Amino acid sequence: MIEQPTPKGAWTITFLLFVFMVVNFADKIVVGLAGVPIMTELKLEPQQFGLLGSSFFFLFSISAIIVGFIVNRIDARWVLLVMALVWALAQFPMVGTVSFTTLLICRIILGAGEGPAFSVAAHAIYKWFPDHKRTLPTAVLSQGSAFGVILAVPSLNWIIVNHSWHYAFGALG
Repeated sequence: MIEQPTPKGAWTITFLLFVFMVVNFADKIVVGLAGVPIMTELKLEPQQFGLLGSSFFFLFSISAIIVGFIVNRIDARWVLLVMALVWALAQFPMVGTVSFTTLLICRIILGAGEGPAFSVAAHAIYKWFPDHKRTLPTAVLSQGSAFGVILAVPSLNWIIVNHSWHYAFGALG
């Protein structure tokens, strides 16, 4: 069997997709970390905050399936770019004064943008590595989720405590 070389830049792409997944998981937890200040500032009842937390997942799975079909027809890098732009655009409104409705809509949009993240990133990695060399880069990619939580908790908590919950959302945007 002839050894297929790994294309030049494949590990750079893997690292960038790892960072992509770190941000993906940090985005998921920021509402929980900022829960008390959000509830206080917006005068939310626990039921409203529960709706806010779960709203992220309203379109999460549906978008994952839809984008799964799309990524087979459009280059993954363009799909990843659009997803990253959706993430940023859904986070930036939180930097200013927001209402419950604005926060709710932005979280739904963010969930739709983040739902397909892992499958699209894995699809991109598979294009860079031959079949027999995909295990390690896929493992690195999947660890982006763990590192997202590990890195986000202390850094976002610091931002929330020292600046405000608004800036925590801005940092992720």
